[in-house]
Amino acid sequence: MSKEKWLLSAGHHHLFHIVSPIVARARGYFDQEGVGECDFFCSGSDAETIKGMREGRYHIGLDPKPFLLCGAKAQGADLFIVGGWLNSPAYGFIAAKGRGIRTLADLKGKKVSVREPDGIDTRFARALFRSAGLDGDQLVEWVAAGARSRRMQQPLLDAGKIDAAMIILQDVPGMVADGYPLLGDLSKLYPDGYAVRVTAARGDIVQNEPERLTGLLRALIRGYRFMNERYAETKEILTKAGYQLDKDMDAALWEGKYHMFERIPRDGGVNETGLKLVIDEEKAAGKLPPSFKTEDILINAFVTAAADSVNSRFGDGCE
Repeated sequence: MSKEKWLLSAGHHHLFHIVSPIVARARGYFDQEGVGECDFFCSGSDAETIKGMREGRYHIGLDPKPFLLCGAKAQGADLFIVGGWLNSPAYGFIAAKGRGIRTLADLKGKKVSVREPDGIDTRFARALFRSAGLDGDQLVEWVAAGARSRRMQQPLLDAGKIDAAMIILQDVPGMVADGYPLLGDLSKLYPDGYAVRVTAARGDIVQNEPERLTGLLRALIRGYRFMNERYAETKEILTKAGYQLDKDMDAALWEGKYHMFERIPRDGGVNETGLKLVIDEEKAAGKLPPSFKTEDILINAFVTAAADSVNSRFGDGCE
């Protein structure tokens, strides 16, 4: 096994994206699983993570969006998807009440709140518009307006600053009950889920260090399970390690178990149907060649072996 320190890059800056490695380090999973020396950090963007991996600076991408990986792969990058991270959308598309907005077409000329200009919620909003035969970029004005929670978005809706927004699923039923129209249900658009984010490795890692890579995936899977099963202890680990919540995040979401934790697959696996959807969308947009296939970028063997090992030792648990 190589003695080189591995650098694990999360593209997105939110703390949630590096909770598993923080837990894995604190609980000794890296040592127990033979991962060797590694460090992890937020690079600032998925593009920077992929660039750093292509240049040999970063070894593992903890959370990149698969459509960006596929694009890089089609351009010759020696990168592979080796695990899943988020396998289903976490939003509903909600409109302001009292303005006569009942359909997506009613948003013509209006403002739609998004997390960031090219964030995953924006991608889902565009997909909803396309499913209705509409071009969201031509129809609406995108407004970057903070976290997707009801607490952050409802005041903007009520004040007329925005007309619609992607809202986290846990807040959708209450808003609908209070009269805010539901314009889009992503569970209907993607009934089999969607590969929102994945785990990636460089080709030389896949080829030359399969045991170490599998060990890393074992440690991350144990981290995924710990953060779901032992949330209070997870928060203690984060605090003790000196991590603080993101200033642009709705801190109230962390008071109970953070809503996105349960969307991380307990086996670390990839939603292959969801990944194929991503690839098909990119082909339809002319961003991937027609010949591009899931098998060109996905290797399941490592994460399958990792999950089998964790299960054989800990059942459904982590320790």
